[in-house]
Amino acid sequence: MAFVSVVLMTFAWIAIIYFICNFCRLVSVKMINTLPGPKALPLVGSVFYFLQRNPDEILGSLLKLVRDYSSPFQVWMGNKLFIGIYEPDQIKTILQNSNCLDKGVLYKFIEPVLGKASLLTAPDTVIGIKLDSRLDKMSQFCKLIISCKKSLSCRFKNILLYPNFIYNLTGFGREQQKKLNFIYSFVNEMIQQRQYALNKSNTAETKNKITHRAICDMLLEKSHEENFTQESIIHDNVLTMLVGASDTIAITMNFVTFMLANFPEIQEKAYKELLEIYGVETPRSAPVKYEDLQYMDYLDRVIKETLRLFPVVPVVARQLTEDLRMGEIILPKGADIVVALGKVLRNKKYWPNPLEFDPDRFLPERLGNSYSYYMPFSNGPRNCIGMKYAMISMKVILATLIRTFVFKVDKSIGINKIKLKFEVLLSPIEPLKVKIERRNFPS
Repeated sequence: MAFVSVVLMTFAWIAIIYFICNFCRLVSVKMINTLPGPKALPLVGSVFYFLQRNPDEILGSLLKLVRDYSSPFQVWMGNKLFIGIYEPDQIKTILQNSNCLDKGVLYKFIEPVLGKASLLTAPDTVIGIKLDSRLDKMSQFCKLIISCKKSLSCRFKNILLYPNFIYNLTGFGREQQKKLNFIYSFVNEMIQQRQYALNKSNTAETKNKITHRAICDMLLEKSHEENFTQESIIHDNVLTMLVGASDTIAITMNFVTFMLANFPEIQEKAYKELLEIYGVETPRSAPVKYEDLQYMDYLDRVIKETLRLFPVVPVVARQLTEDLRMGEIILPKGADIVVALGKVLRNKKYWPNPLEFDPDRFLPERLGNSYSYYMPFSNGPRNCIGMKYAMISMKVILATLIRTFVFKVDKSIGINKIKLKFEVLLSPIEPLKVKIERRNFPS
């Protein structure tokens, strides 16, 4: 009798939960029933659309949705509603709206790996310590981040792995937790080392000699003034910044150097611009200074054109905290809005010959209104706050590399031939390999 009661109670709770979930879904369906989208089945939604054998195909599925359906369109993953958009005016409505500041539900999977912050920068600027003596650990850190990204890709396409309590029981989940334990330990070790160094040099005389402060320094100092903890704020920011240093800028550099090798005439033009600034002096005798960057107009355009074609984050998501009117449609509270930034950046409506690598399209006289559609770092209040630093870092790195080396490929490849995958960040499926030759400087 007791067993029967337990079974009946279990079924009753399942029925209640099912009713609540479907009631919410019915309300959302009624509000967006005019939107196009793939067929959705009860309970599972359109999850079958993403069931590929290879995570590399996820990007292809997203692109197919964008090709097949007008913006906005709806996709159901279980009882969770996702609304895809790719028209610039709609994108700005979402990204600049105060009711769309919350990150989408899928970011909950990413936060343990990438942290909750939104910065792109470099380790010694972030933490204020040199990592030369910790290259082995830094190398392991980078490998584990890459491995965790692959696990995230597998989780994205499998709705059964969305609940944390289920994912944590799988081999993927247990293995990721081991990797995260090392990553968190490494980050905390860096923070503690910097805190020790700051405490040791916390004198007026020493402070007067400091010419610049790392971001971690400011966070640590602020933590003594405000009510936040190392775990909640500093850890997340440092983790995000380290991942940005080891991955985000590195991926973009890979794309830029490959484009320079693929288009030698553009590489030569960038080199001649640097010759006008530095003459034939080597980077060792005349290193790049901040004030030099303002004269690197062509290099700036090369980077921007690369980011237009290969935005490292081609898709962002925001969750609606209130109903939002978009034209004649009301988007329901709780829906995740998936913004296809990459679609805009390759749209021939806004960029003539979009698959042509043409840095001069960013000349002021040619750019015109197209700049309104240039959003490689997102847009609005949650725009990447490390955008300016990322551009400065890339200019310094590239100016040094171009002055030192020549990049070559055996055979030029069309932009449309470069196959891409989306594992949290956009990256090539096949490695983009270049040959490197040292430039000859007059003795």
